[in-house]
Amino acid sequence: GQLADAYLAAERYEDAITEYTAILTTGKADELAHFGRARANQALAHADAAKLDTASLNAAAADFQAVVDIAKGGEMAHVDPMLNAAYYGLGAIALEENDLVGAIEQLSAAIAIKRSDADALNLLGTAYVRNGEPAKAIQPLRLAIAFVPIGWSEPYATLAQAYGDTGDPARAAWATAMADLSEKSYESAETGLLAILDGPAALEATIGLALVNEMRGDTPAAAEWYEKALVLDPQNAEARLGMTRVTLPGASGEGVTP
Repeated sequence: GQLADAYLAAERYEDAITEYTAILTTGKADELAHFGRARANQALAHADAAKLDTASLNAAAADFQAVVDIAKGGEMAHVDPMLNAAYYGLGAIALEENDLVGAIEQLSAAIAIKRSDADALNLLGTAYVRNGEPAKAIQPLRLAIAFVPIGWSEPYATLAQAYGDTGDPARAAWATAMADLSEKSYESAETGLLAILDGPAALEATIGLALVNEMRGDTPAAAEWYEKALVLDPQNAEARLGMTRVTLPGASGEGVTP
């Protein structure tokens, strides 16, 4: 098992698959071996950037499903991290294969085990948007960015599409600006946020401007924007946390960790 894990870490996927398969022939540690082999096959499927290896992807799905079949009846299934990861793997593969209903089902199961799974929340929102259900995408995408507010542009970009498709241009513009901020395009982000400051997304824009200044290292300006956000919503957790960061002794910017 340690050798298989070492091969996987070294990106020697075929060797890892061989070792995990050898473990499975013993009839012991089946869950761990299926999970490891699934990860190896999933990585092998994408090893060639120019071509997806569908056979390896299908093999990964089969092993993730084997993990689910073993673990879902367990006493601790509702908090089992490996079961959560297996559902996530199945959801990611289903989304990649454009099985949107299947992706939604599997990713929802992953989130039921770990509600803070930002990756699963992001993919669930993506699946809803692609399935023509943008209104259902908004909550999981907002939760994903609540857990990872900066340094990850993908959920913001998808959220912008969801808001656009549901007729909320102000929040679509906010999400677009935040995607720019996550890519460290500070000027573009600031311009986009200032343009919607007096509209229905005023709170989001104000917190966004605080984050722009915090990431630039201008903590006094960031504190001013967080203070304005707290005027709009005194109980806003994001603004209160941001204010704490920028007013701590020695605060000097770059306080938001991706």
